Amino acid sequence: MSLTTIAVTKRLADYPAIRALYQRAFPRAEQVPWFWLLFKAKRSRAHFVAYYDGEDLVGFTYLIVGHNVNYLMYLAVNDQVRSKGYGTQILTHLKATYPAQTLVLEIEHPDPKATNAKQRFARLQFYLKNHFHQTPHLAADGPVTYQLLATDPKVDPAVIYRHHFRWFAWPLGWLYPAPKQIK
Repeated sequence: MSLTTIAVTKRLADYPAIRALYQRAFPRAEQVPWFWLLFKAKRSRAHFVAYYDGEDLVGFTYLIVGHNVNYLMYLAVNDQVRSKGYGTQILTHLKATYPAQTLVLEIEHPDPKATNAKQRFARLQFYLKNHFHQTPHLAADGPVTYQLLATDPKVDPAVIYRHHFRWFAWPLGWLYPAPKQIK
């Protein structure tokens, strides 16, 4: 099972399915306005990509590239094909496509007291299995604390918070402010 990729645009046949997956896969509080994702994806630093197994949509990623660090803002696997290895294949594809760059992402901080603690720990285990490292870097976005994971554990979080978020939010910084670094 080899995956193929197609850039997400309004002209893509699966555009409605990708938008619906985005709305199902991420809590409303974590969703950036859809129009902004599409707007920024017209620029060279944002890569909004759909993944296919044959003709079947299996997921999408939204990646912000630059400064030798690529920030995986969103990774979603189609809920009808989860637990079949597609998430791992997508991460493998990203690491092969950008071999010289560190790949970073944020997950909800694994907190045993959280109402979704089991889901948080499962997500952490998935990324650890896929060669990501927990970093000591935490950030708060509203009431949620996130932990930075990276393929290089020595990544400088300032690159993400100063460069990637600033670029993504410009010129409407109020639309998507960077999380506040805790440590």
